[in-house]
Amino acid sequence: MKPISLYLLLQVAWVPAAWSQASNPAKESVDKGEMDTNWDPTHPDGESPAERMLSLAHTDALPGFDRAELYAVSLPKRDPFSDQDSRRESSAQSFPVRPYGVHADIHAHVSITGGDCARIRRAWQSLSFDRLGGAFCHTPAYGMRLYRDDALLFETTICWECQNFYVPRYDAQKRQISHGWYGFANDDHAKALLKLFQSLLPHS
Repeated sequence: MKPISLYLLLQVAWVPAAWSQASNPAKESVDKGEMDTNWDPTHPDGESPAERMLSLAHTDALPGFDRAELYAVSLPKRDPFSDQDSRRESSAQSFPVRPYGVHADIHAHVSITGGDCARIRRAWQSLSFDRLGGAFCHTPAYGMRLYRDDALLFETTICWECQNFYVPRYDAQKRQISHGWYGFANDDHAKALLKLFQSLLPHS
């Protein structure tokens, strides 16, 4: 992916300081998970102002977008006793899970424009984000790409089992973009986002 994170940083810099397995593993996890009533988010808490802005640009201060590409995905099952490498080349039927360096299978896809883009943005920004959370597993149910004027703003996969997704991170020493996990609370806002995705693209 050609990173445009610096573009996002510029966008956020102008926003005021007050300023997002089984048949359906995500649904099962949210349904069975008990809602956390003692949520204490640690977002944003980066090590530098640039990291904080990069974090905000993909969470609470997610910029507006005019097109969303939503994908129903799953990671292929892997035999733990097999020596075969599970990493596969990118294809039209796969979606990258960048922190793992693997690709999820795409089962369905829909392009979204108009008012539904605003609904996705509001639902995303309502999540209770946690920079330090959700790094123990990742079994994505959906992949998402957000565009403005055909420029890619954000790409990620979302897992409701461990309540996480990936975001770009900037390594100032190496001067390059990498990717890492970001968490969100298993609460009514997370359930509402999943319900919205399921209404736009059912995951069978």
